[in-house]
Amino acid sequence: MHTTDRPIVPEHHDASMALAQRIAAELGLDFFDSRQARLRSALQQARLTTADTGTLPLATLLPHLVVGETYFQRDPETWQALQQDILQPLLQRRSLAGERSLRIWSAACCTGEEAYTLLFCLADLLGPALDDWQLTLLATDINPAFIAHAQAGWYGDYAFRQSTPAWRGRYFSRAGKGWRVTPPWRSRIRFAVHNLALHDYSVADPAVQGYDLILCRNVLMYLTPLATGMALQQLQARLAPEGILLLAAAEAGLAQAAGFGGRLLGLGYGIAHESAAVRPAPPPALATPAPQPPHPSPPRPRKPQVEPPVLPVAASAPPPATYEDYLSQAQAQADRGELGAAGASCQQAMQLAPLRLEAYWLLALTLDAASRPEAALAVLDKLAYLAPELAMVPYLASQLYLRLGQAEQAERQRQHSLQVLAGQDEQTLVMLGDGMSVAQLRQLCLGLGAQPT
Repeated sequence: MHTTDRPIVPEHHDASMALAQRIAAELGLDFFDSRQARLRSALQQARLTTADTGTLPLATLLPHLVVGETYFQRDPETWQALQQDILQPLLQRRSLAGERSLRIWSAACCTGEEAYTLLFCLADLLGPALDDWQLTLLATDINPAFIAHAQAGWYGDYAFRQSTPAWRGRYFSRAGKGWRVTPPWRSRIRFAVHNLALHDYSVADPAVQGYDLILCRNVLMYLTPLATGMALQQLQARLAPEGILLLAAAEAGLAQAAGFGGRLLGLGYGIAHESAAVRPAPPPALATPAPQPPHPSPPRPRKPQVEPPVLPVAASAPPPATYEDYLSQAQAQADRGELGAAGASCQQAMQLAPLRLEAYWLLALTLDAASRPEAALAVLDKLAYLAPELAMVPYLASQLYLRLGQAEQAERQRQHSLQVLAGQDEQTLVMLGDGMSVAQLRQLCLGLGAQPT
């Protein structure tokens, strides 16, 4: 990671915007417009307000700007599609050609769960032949604390919420109140700090003749449009001729806006080598605040991080006073895994603005993350009453009913989502869909109908 040594010195009323411009220029993160409240929350966590006259290196603020939503085997539909459509055919072709090598990069790997899941997925596919293959596994993130966590390989029970005890037992051993990746597996991944928003991509081994798979999921939504386009161009340029760059499906709209076409893979969006259309040249410098997509929705709640600990909010920080303040506080609490507090803040926001939709949606996501599907469904019922045109609500409800084993209700909600989408323009962004288009949500609904019950 590269940051300047210039201290943060907030100045009068536009200090927050100046800070957002510096963050965009150096880190590529978007804290303009509606995300200013998130920036204020990060400053509070770092014991600063925009009225402070103290100084703070930007690298010190970084841990409070980034979030760590990840866990092992996240999005099973995506891993299934990766195995069946990408990895198994690729391994077969390489074996027939006598070329037993594979090169994979997990960009924005957070605390390492995705990278280890990739490794263990390959171990399951190759079995005893694993040691006969030359595997290059690179995992990077902008946050040094996340990389240190990944290298240590220690995780609490919450990181295994999608995993079976048998799967965990094959690759982890008990360590205190958590689990640690056994040493032979930890040594197979190279972890490194890297900023996707910078032009320096030397972290990618120049001896590697293109990566067969690059995962960069759930990170573009936090970047400025300029940083998004640059990162996509840099990553795609490092693909092997038959390689795939995999984003989250919700980021497909962002990729398309930057000129990169692809296809849905489970809950992912795959971009092939040199598949992008002609792209406009990026502007020479950040000129204006990054525009936000219509009806932005808060991301899913984030899992609690074991280390480093989150700094408490400064005593001088003003308490929430507006709907936006409570919503921002709820999102920050959810980011830290404080799901009960996040739910309470959502309720405060809903009292101030009972007809606004975002707090209901975040509350439903928070309850889902807290393994309270019935309570989440009750909130979705209220949201559907307030805004029956929301296709995301029955889509999420369908997933919740599937988890509860109620297939008939799940199918009813899935069909409802498809009905809401019927007749809408394919490229229209879905309200509360994190940049997802109508076409992409329709495809996900169709895929949801194919899930086993």
